[in-house]
Amino acid sequence: MISLLAAISRLLLSLNLLDSIMTTTMRYSLACLVALMATGCGGGSSSRGDAVTETTSSVPTRAWFYDADGAQVARMQFQYPDGLTINVQLHSVGPDMTWGTEDDTSHPYLQCQYMSAPTPLLRYPDLYFLGMARSPTGATGLAALGLSNNGPMKCPVRNGRRLQQESGYVTGLFMPGLDFGYSYLINADLEHFGGTATEVIDYEFVGLDTTVAEILALSEFTSDIDLTTVDEPDLPAIVDHTQTNTVSFDAEQRPLSIDLAADSVWTAVLDEYCMEADPVAVSIKLLRGCSSAHQTRSYRYLDDSVEQDIQRYNGSTSADLYPYTATRQTDRVIVHRGTADAGPESGRDYESYLFNASEQVTAKVRSSYGEDGIWGTEDDQQEAVEAYHYDSNGRLYEVGYFGSIVLRYGYYNDGKLKQVDQFFGESDVPSERTLVSYRQGAPAKITVQRREGDPDDGHVLQTRIVMEFAPSEEHWPELFSPVPLFPEFRTPPSIDDLMRFQPIR
Repeated sequence: MISLLAAISRLLLSLNLLDSIMTTTMRYSLACLVALMATGCGGGSSSRGDAVTETTSSVPTRAWFYDADGAQVARMQFQYPDGLTINVQLHSVGPDMTWGTEDDTSHPYLQCQYMSAPTPLLRYPDLYFLGMARSPTGATGLAALGLSNNGPMKCPVRNGRRLQQESGYVTGLFMPGLDFGYSYLINADLEHFGGTATEVIDYEFVGLDTTVAEILALSEFTSDIDLTTVDEPDLPAIVDHTQTNTVSFDAEQRPLSIDLAADSVWTAVLDEYCMEADPVAVSIKLLRGCSSAHQTRSYRYLDDSVEQDIQRYNGSTSADLYPYTATRQTDRVIVHRGTADAGPESGRDYESYLFNASEQVTAKVRSSYGEDGIWGTEDDQQEAVEAYHYDSNGRLYEVGYFGSIVLRYGYYNDGKLKQVDQFFGESDVPSERTLVSYRQGAPAKITVQRREGDPDDGHVLQTRIVMEFAPSEEHWPELFSPVPLFPEFRTPPSIDDLMRFQPIR
């Protein structure tokens, strides 16, 4: 059972300063892993360093998926018929667990259609899904429906190409304990007008009819707040919708303002409740916050700081203003509520990202103000959240979270990434291990193993995914995979990304 106190805590956390950089950190993690495959993460005056800008010249061709008993249950076939198309076909064994029989199924798991263009799709965060991610019940729904990372978008960013359309199939095959499937279609249009760009993304879903009540049944809350002030709508948790992103840029192509607007049948429901009802009750009962329809971000670039103002509102509600500042100091980047002039004392807490002489982030520290209400004094309460350790060659080898090791990296003698271990609890056996092999310097095969059995009694690692790669004439900015192969969280952000405040996926 999850208490409401915990739910509110998570909700507030998602609305604080971390909300501004979360997406950037997630985006950076895959780029960092590609870099790790080459030579390491971080370093250089830009804090990304040459390593992080490494591209990969291989693409997946085939993949196999196995169940807990070691039986092969699915296969994937990748096709690249031209420079603007990606087709991924999923074949699943039927209930008889015998390949080549009538109960086998086949689905177009992912189809990506691009056009030649000097810039990719903007791909700013999907406001519709961000509004759900800020709600504890909404986050539960996103996880249950396989809609993590701001939505279903799995098509990769490609140099010299802009994504126009994505269609795909979501299956419970890759989410243990879930058995469902649905299809989706995403159409994207992007237009530039001088220093302004407008992106319109349309989402359509077929077979996704999970209701709000069904999502709420997955979580239980105890509360002193009267949740009955908000009625559960007779609506699916996810519906077809449109999002429009309008961005204005300065002469250096940095965003000056970002306007995010979503439109669906949910918009009217939120308009009704967000004027009068308790925002916590709205968040819990409707699976999304009152900022799920409209959000505006504006930026000011100073010498050593960047200011970001976020206005969140829904329909006719007044817009609440949330200012944030990222400031670079000699050995750290500090992110806090309030403006640069007001100083960190304008908020309740702040985050410090410490970095070394190579400008690699080494730790994230969360601090809260003491009784004096002033930042940086002796009564501040500090909590080390994450720690990043590097070897003598500057390669990331260990990530700690609240004192526990959660990620560990291993390398071949030539410095290329060999394996990534992910840990939960006290067990020395990783809960998940990813192994990488290479051909002519590019990834050739990636294997994902997961722990089975009681972590204290005879647990072993069993193969779950094997994906093969082949050489590609195209240099891909990130490693492409429509299913997760590496842990996507708790990899170190770059200093540049911390200072940009740009929520590009």
